[in-house]
Amino acid sequence: MLVRERMISQGKRISADLPIKTAIEAYDKMDSPWLPVVDSEGTLVGLLTKADIKKAKITLEETETGDQEYLVQDFMTKKFLVVNENTPIEEAVRMMIDYDFDEMPVVKDSYFSGVITQKIMLRVLMEITGARRQGVRLMVEVENKTGELLRLMQTISDNKGNVQGFCTYCAPKDEYVIVTIRVEGVDKYTLKQAVKNLGQKVIDIR
Repeated sequence: MLVRERMISQGKRISADLPIKTAIEAYDKMDSPWLPVVDSEGTLVGLLTKADIKKAKITLEETETGDQEYLVQDFMTKKFLVVNENTPIEEAVRMMIDYDFDEMPVVKDSYFSGVITQKIMLRVLMEITGARRQGVRLMVEVENKTGELLRLMQTISDNKGNVQGFCTYCAPKDEYVIVTIRVEGVDKYTLKQAVKNLGQKVIDIR
């Protein structure tokens, strides 16, 4: 899954040469931590953040009316991180977590094209785990070596199970991995016994 498949195509953007007073009015009406700033060709050249707006308001208060017309480019943040439309979704998640971002701008060939948000990431997690699907939710501790995951999947298939969601987590011990699977077509008692017969530990099943 790539960022372009889940991003929001953001329509609101402002020009770098827009008067800052106009930009402040636009920002105050937005429910977003920043506004994308583009040049005349649509290239993303900056972000107008909450901190930038605060600085601009202070500057305007301290400047006598008519002395100078400040522009967005005078206050915008010029160093920022972006993700590309073709960035894998898990890489975008890693960046947002590592840098504690609620939202990140998305570009295509340096042109602003949209936004990826934490809310979107939660929806992706829901899709991956099959949270909206019916069936049995199975958590298994699997030995982290070649063939063990294949054995688990084959056992599910042999018992008429159909996997609707799948994800893995790091286990407390490096030699194991926690696997969460959503399975349709088999009852939990049959599935639990089949997994136990493999010698794999069922952590939770419901």
